[in-house]
Amino acid sequence: MASPNVTIQDHTEKIKTLARSAFESVRTTLSFLRAYLSARSSLIAADERGEIASWVVVTALVVAAAIVIVGIVTAKLTNTANNIQTP
Repeated sequence: MASPNVTIQDHTEKIKTLARSAFESVRTTLSFLRAYLSARSSLIAADERGEIASWVVVTALVVAAAIVIVGIVTAKLTNTANNIQTP
């Protein structure tokens, strides 16, 4: 049990101090990570070797996805059109 001399205000101040300390630690860590990632990405952005190959792969994946989506939509529309009841 807490001693009678310790007040709620003492606990509140301790919590505030710990929260400030934790916030400063997180802010420092995030600042470091942002600087590190910025430096790494600038090196990657400056190097354009292999850029065409990656764009070809991305484009091929987008085209394949578009073909699959068009096929699914066409099948659903055809199925819905065939299920329309006429009087």
